[in-house]
Amino acid sequence: MLIQIICSGIKGFRGGCNRGSKMSDTKNIDWLTEDKCNFEGDDSALEKQISGSHYKNYDVQPVEFCQKNKLNYCESAVIKYVCRHKDKNGKEDILKAIHYLELLLELEYADQD
Repeated sequence: MLIQIICSGIKGFRGGCNRGSKMSDTKNIDWLTEDKCNFEGDDSALEKQISGSHYKNYDVQPVEFCQKNKLNYCESAVIKYVCRHKDKNGKEDILKAIHYLELLLELEYADQD
């Protein structure tokens, strides 16, 4: 069974509940099936990872750290990309982290220039 309820509330989601659409219009979303989501299973969502293991191997996963420390999106993205760069995309992840730092500067400190 597809988890259509989640997507139905996402603004702009193709096939969701946008004006004039119905739940029956939702296209088949292979990646969003119950067997791939942990809504009622015994395993913690932190114990599994879709595609790779670059986060699972940490004592504290980036998502746990970011949630517990109430980091915003840009701050969280920096943590994520810096943590995974050696195990996933190397230089590209460092460049992404720098980009999010630049966004953070622009969004949070633009008036201090």
